[in-house]
Amino acid sequence: MLDKEPLVFPSRSPRRFPFEPGVPDRQLWAIGMIVVQWSMTETIVDNSIHALIAGDAELMQEFKTSRNFQQKLILWQTLLELKATEPLKTNVAALMPAIQALSSQRDDVVHRCWGGGFEDSAMSASMAEHPLPTTDAGMMPKITEKLPDTNRAPMRWLADFQRLRRMAREMATLNSQLFLAVFLPPMPGEGGQSEIAL
Repeated sequence: MLDKEPLVFPSRSPRRFPFEPGVPDRQLWAIGMIVVQWSMTETIVDNSIHALIAGDAELMQEFKTSRNFQQKLILWQTLLELKATEPLKTNVAALMPAIQALSSQRDDVVHRCWGGGFEDSAMSASMAEHPLPTTDAGMMPKITEKLPDTNRAPMRWLADFQRLRRMAREMATLNSQLFLAVFLPPMPGEGGQSEIAL
């Protein structure tokens, strides 16, 4: 499903929402895939942490006070080092760089304001004032960011549909590898995965 562009994207028209963000339907679909894939990543990590804690009340309290994914990741790495056996330790260690990189990208996609993109049918004359290279939306800069004063819309990152879909595919690949590493023990006589590539 993530390898090919869907034939039809769910449409928001006629207007069903009182506030319409300037994000085309295809980009909203890709952003949704990122959110769903990343929620699976976090669930796999959480389940692995619970299994490693195994009833330790003090560690469970530490887990419950973890406010964000980065804190959970640090706790998970510590638990893996102290309590996990091979090949789980090695397999998850090989995935950590991908987890951290995709976590950062996911945060940018989910926690930034999107705008400046419109469906082809919704292009207006006002768009001529701030031309965009495509009708895809971009992420607006933080209030503290300074961007060059140009006649272009003030977009920090133009993550077009193709880039967002690629990110969702990378997360799907990561989830597949995480699931194998965390939940499926190796067959007798097999070692851990020797190479994990996204």
